[in-house]
Amino acid sequence: MSSGWTKEQVARWPRVIGRLEGTYTPPSLEAMTAEVSTALASQLDAVEREVTPSEVERKQRRGIVNHLTRTLERQIRGSKLHPFGSAETGLVLRRGDVDLCLVVKDIRKPKSVLRHLANVLESEDYRDIQTIGRAKVPIVKFTDAATGIPVDLSLNNALALRNTELIAAYVDLDPRVKSVALAVKHWALQRGLANAFNGTLSSYAWTVLVLRHLQSVDAPIVPNLQSGEPRRIETYDGRRHDTTVIVPEGFTPGTATAAELFAGFFHRWFVQHTWDKRIVSLREGDDPQRTKRRWPAPKHGPVKELQGAVDRMGHHVMAIEDPFDLDHDLSRVVKAEGWADLMEEGLRMWEGLVQGADLTTLLAPVDGLRLAPDQPRGLFDDLKGMDREKVAALLATKKAELNVAQERVDALVAEREEAIRLSKAMRGALKDTKGMSQEIRAVARGLRDRAAEMDQAKALRDAENQRLVLPRARIEEELKRLYHTLTAEVDVFRVPSLEREQRNFGRFFELQAMHKAKVASDAHHQRYIDLLRVQREEVKKIRTLEKDRKQTHADLLKDEPGLKEVRVRSGDVDEYDRRANRITRLLKSRRKERKQLSREVGRLEAFLKGGPQRGGGQRRQGRRGANRDGPRRPRVDVKEVRERAQSGGTLSLTDLGALLDQGGLPGAQQEAKQSKRHRHKSERHAASRRRNDIKQRRGKRGKGPRSPRE
Repeated sequence: MSSGWTKEQVARWPRVIGRLEGTYTPPSLEAMTAEVSTALASQLDAVEREVTPSEVERKQRRGIVNHLTRTLERQIRGSKLHPFGSAETGLVLRRGDVDLCLVVKDIRKPKSVLRHLANVLESEDYRDIQTIGRAKVPIVKFTDAATGIPVDLSLNNALALRNTELIAAYVDLDPRVKSVALAVKHWALQRGLANAFNGTLSSYAWTVLVLRHLQSVDAPIVPNLQSGEPRRIETYDGRRHDTTVIVPEGFTPGTATAAELFAGFFHRWFVQHTWDKRIVSLREGDDPQRTKRRWPAPKHGPVKELQGAVDRMGHHVMAIEDPFDLDHDLSRVVKAEGWADLMEEGLRMWEGLVQGADLTTLLAPVDGLRLAPDQPRGLFDDLKGMDREKVAALLATKKAELNVAQERVDALVAEREEAIRLSKAMRGALKDTKGMSQEIRAVARGLRDRAAEMDQAKALRDAENQRLVLPRARIEEELKRLYHTLTAEVDVFRVPSLEREQRNFGRFFELQAMHKAKVASDAHHQRYIDLLRVQREEVKKIRTLEKDRKQTHADLLKDEPGLKEVRVRSGDVDEYDRRANRITRLLKSRRKERKQLSREVGRLEAFLKGGPQRGGGQRRQGRRGANRDGPRRPRVDVKEVRERAQSGGTLSLTDLGALLDQGGLPGAQQEAKQSKRHRHKSERHAASRRRNDIKQRRGKRGKGPRSPRE
C-alpha cells in the first residue's frame, strides 16, 4: 500500500495515485493508431443514435414545457417561462433534464416564491419535488409523473439564456460538435461524473470543456464566438456582463474526424492539461496562466484532503471559467473525492480507447449507479398483454376506490364546515342558519345575543384594567400597608413631615380608586366567564342536535390519522380553528388522491374502448362500427351531446370520443358562437321594443304627469 493512502483508496483510484507517485504513465497521443480511430468512428455513430431522444420523447418534452408555461404564468403574475439548456442547444441526452427558467419581476423573497412553486407543482401531480433555495440560483427540482422526465426550474436565471444562445451557436457551426459533446456527456453520465450536487462537474461544464477542446486542436473545428465587434453589454442582477456572440465569416474548420476529436478530448484534459497552472477560458479561446489571473492554485489541494492532512481543500481546484460570468468558476462544486473520480475515469477512458477496447464496455454504467430508463413510458405500457377481463376487474376496483375517496372528501368537507360553524357560533358570528332545524336556529340566536354580552363584559373589564397601575395582587397589599401607616400611633421622636403625609394620603386615595376598579374588573371578568360557560354548553347542544348528520361520516373519519391529533376537548374557539385548519391540509392530500384515482379510471376506460389495441393483428371495425373481437361500441346521439355540452352538462369519455370521431366538437363550438350572437341580437330587439312601447304610452297620455315607474 502506498504511503498516505488507504487500501480502499488505492483500489478505487489506482491510476491517479500511480501517476502521483510516478508508478503509472498514461499512453501518449501517438499511441492512438489509425485502425483504432476507424473502428471507434462507427461505434461513436451508434452511441449518438442511442443517446439521442426519440420523437416520442421530444413530444413529451414539448408537452411538459407547454403545460408548465400555462400553469406557472397563470399562478405567478408578471412571470415568463423560458426553456434553456441542452434541450434548446440540441445536446440533450435521452431521459435528460428539462431546464426551465422562470423570470419573475420584482422578486423580493425567492424562498417564498419557491415554496409557492412547490405547492403549485404538487397540486399538478408532479413528484419528487425538491427546493434548493441556498444555491446561487434558486432551483426547484421535480419529476413529471406521466413520463418520468426530470425537470429543473430555476428563478431569474436570465444569464443562462445567453449561455444557451452561445452553445447553440457553436453546435450549429459543425455536426462534429454535437457528436463529440453527446458522447462525452453520455460518458460522464454513465460513469457518475455529471452531478454537481455530488461533487463532480455539471453537464454544462463538460460542454464548455468539449468546446474549448475543439477550439484548441491543431486545426480548430470552431472559432472563438466571443471576439469581434460590435460588443453587447447587458446587466443582470445589478452586474454588467459582456454577452457578445458573433459568428465570424470565412472560417474554415479542420478535417479531424469526430472519433479523433473524441479520443483527443481525454488526452487533452486528463493527460496533457496542467490544471494547477492554467485556467480553461472559452471566452478567450486560450488557457491563461493562473498567476496572471484571479484564481491561484489552492494551497491545500485534493490530495492533502484525501490523505487526511487537511479537513478541506482550497477553491478553484480545476478552474473552468464561465463564458459570461467571469467570476464564476464552474469547478467550484468539485469535491476532493469527485476530483479523484474525474481523473481516474478520464485516464481509464483514454487508456481503453488507445488499447481499442469496445466503446460499449467503456461507457457501461459505474457499479451502483442507477440510471433512468432508456425508453419513455407509454400511457398503456403496463396494460399491454393483459386480458380485458383483468383490466375490467381492475377498473371496477379503481372505481370503488374512487367512490370511497369521494365519500372521504365529502366527509372532510362536512367536518371542516362544522368546525368553522361551531367556531363562529362561539364568537356569535353564526348568521346563516338556512337548512337547520328550529331548535338549532333558536340556539344560534341565543349564541349571537350572548356573544354580544360577552363582548360588552370583556370591553368593560379591559376598560377598568386600564386604570390599574400596579399589579392586581399588590393593590390590596399596598392599600393595607398605607392604611396601617396613616392610622398607627405616631412616634413623637419620628414625626413624619407634612409633605410626606400629604403624599401618603394622595397615594391612599389613588389605591382606593384602583381597588374599586379592580373589584369592577373582577365582576366583569366573572360575568364573561359565566357567559362563556353557558356558550360552551349551548354549542354542545348544536353538536347533539346534529348527531345524526355527523354519524353519517363518523365511520369514514374515525381512522383518519390527521384528525386524531387535533380533537376538541374543552370547546374553546382556538380548538375549533385548529381543527378546521388541520382538515384543510388533509383535504389537499385527499383531493390529490381522488384526482389520481380519477385519472386512472379514465385511463383504464380508454384502454377498454380499444384505442391502443386496434393494431397488432386485431380486426378493425367494419362500416357498421362492429368489432367482432370485443364489445360493440355504444351508439351516441351527437346532437344530444352537443346540446348537453352547450348547456354545461357533464360528458363521458364515450361522448367525447363520439364528438371527436364525427367532428362534432368544432360544430358544437360554432353553434355555441351562433347561439351567443342570436341571443345578443334578440336581447337588443327586446330592449328596442320596450323603448317603443314606453314612447307609445307617453304619446297617448299627452303632456300629463309621468308615472313614477317611467
